[in-house]
Amino acid sequence: MDSIKKLREITHSSIALCKKALEETGGDIEKAILKLKKSSEALAEKKIGRSTGSGVVEAYIHGNKKVGVLLELRCETDFVARTDKFQSLAHDIALHIAGMKPIYISQDKVPEDAKKEAESIFKEEAHRQAQGKPDLTEKILEGKMNAHFKDNSLLSQPFVKDQSLSVEELIKQNSGNFGEKIEVVRFSRFEL
Repeated sequence: MDSIKKLREITHSSIALCKKALEETGGDIEKAILKLKKSSEALAEKKIGRSTGSGVVEAYIHGNKKVGVLLELRCETDFVARTDKFQSLAHDIALHIAGMKPIYISQDKVPEDAKKEAESIFKEEAHRQAQGKPDLTEKILEGKMNAHFKDNSLLSQPFVKDQSLSVEELIKQNSGNFGEKIEVVRFSRFEL
């Protein structure tokens, strides 16, 4: 029971899942953690096509009253949306947005005009670094653009409270724990 309790505290998974993971790994907590992480991610992947009809709008205002965030975090049911854990997740993501200043939700949701603007900025730099070799210029340009949009996309940023997780991995873990699809629909960050 102590191992189940410890595993539950670490992973926030249900008692039944913790017990099953420990049984399958012969009581090895480290292996059980990995097993639960993989199963949570797999469960989150299964839920990708489902619709999110409920959720919360989280407002975060930093203590200096100069930074604020509005976040729309969606889930499938009102039951999950009303839980303290879901609302805490929304708060943590809003806090992350306030501190890390992402511009986009994800790399695949970057508008075309932003891609063209970044390309025009990085093209000259890539050309200089490649010393006039066209095939190398393209690879450098692609690398610079990927790095730029990864750094400025919420889901690919390392989570501010746990740098070992990306925000996307945090959402997938919680999606697996809740048994529902969770998604960031939109956010706005304001700063004076």
